Amino acid sequence: MMSNGYKPSPLDLSDIKLTPGQELLVDKLAENAHNVWAKDRIKQGWTYGIQQDLKSKRNPRLVPYSLLDERTKKSNRDSLREAIRTLIGYGYNIDPSDQEGAAERLSIDKIRFFRVERTYAVKTGKWYFEFEAVTGGDMRVGWARPGCKPDVELGTDELAFVFDGYRGHCLNMGSRMFGRCWHAGDVVGCMINMADKSMIFTLNGEILITTKGSELCFTDFETDDGFIPVCSLGLAQVGRMNLGKDASTFKYYTMCGLQEGFEPFAVNMNREVTMWFSKRLPTFVNVPKDHNHIAVR
Repeated sequence: MMSNGYKPSPLDLSDIKLTPGQELLVDKLAENAHNVWAKDRIKQGWTYGIQQDLKSKRNPRLVPYSLLDERTKKSNRDSLREAIRTLIGYGYNIDPSDQEGAAERLSIDKIRFFRVERTYAVKTGKWYFEFEAVTGGDMRVGWARPGCKPDVELGTDELAFVFDGYRGHCLNMGSRMFGRCWHAGDVVGCMINMADKSMIFTLNGEILITTKGSELCFTDFETDDGFIPVCSLGLAQVGRMNLGKDASTFKYYTMCGLQEGFEPFAVNMNREVTMWFSKRLPTFVNVPKDHNHIAVR
């Protein structure tokens, strides 16, 4: 505290981590800020010079952003990263633009989609399974109604309730910030309580919370059709889904799940659970009748 009674008290941002999408935004803002600065300097008569010369108005940083030295880039990114973290600290959501979202939707043909056979759908009870994000990249995992479609990205409609650990979001008919981002080898625990209509997700045994401080990621959903485990994997991503046929293979079940009365999804099953795999675009296409290299008889 200063002698005049002033005591600075900025927001505590220590727990706020940016998602990969937000880090990409930091880079874009840093490049734009450099271009604004450079345009202003050029208007004032500054030109490029190998060394800084105030008298002659020469500056070595009057180059495209990609050619800046790493120290300058880092300084720009650090200040803008702090600004974004401050906005998040005040409760604002920083999401990708519509254009970026559209680009992601266009790449759905590169997404692999896995779901449990619909006959295994649970309609009562409390259930648990784990998903290991082996590569730590663009993947989603959670629960879905049996009618979920393979050509619809998980979480974009009302049928799937999933956690996207790559971006730190949860998705159902849209996206919102949730929990924190995963890294390669992290394990997600997926819990559903059909009695009180709620879903909880954990990361390495730690319960993830919403931006409002709640442990319940999704609540008050319809349960009539039941739910099945689902996941989707982006290009070149690897994940492992453990449904708990052998509960001893779970990594964090005893920490979050067992004590709260959740059962392994595949408990007491004598054979492996049937899984369906799909890809939006077909693997094979029809051969044209006038194809020059194939003769059909």
